[in-house]
Amino acid sequence: MSEQYDLRKIKWRSRRGMRELDALCDRYLEQHFESAPTEEKDLYLSLLDMQDPELYSLLMHRAPYPTPEIEALVKKMNPDILED
Repeated sequence: MSEQYDLRKIKWRSRRGMRELDALCDRYLEQHFESAPTEEKDLYLSLLDMQDPELYSLLMHRAPYPTPEIEALVKKMNPDILED
């Protein structure tokens, strides 16, 4: 795996200040990240640049999805919470 997708570093970078975010990120990394296409991996890494409150709103399906690709990733990361 390339340096860009070093799972140890990504796991460290995925640690957030909120338990809920940590749980969702950990689950995605364990279940999907390694088998994900490059585009999805890059998209996940871009989500990590978001501030915790913004990411939390997105992952809880409370904020609008900026793109269909982000919507698909968010639904993969948190399929348990449905939109109202």
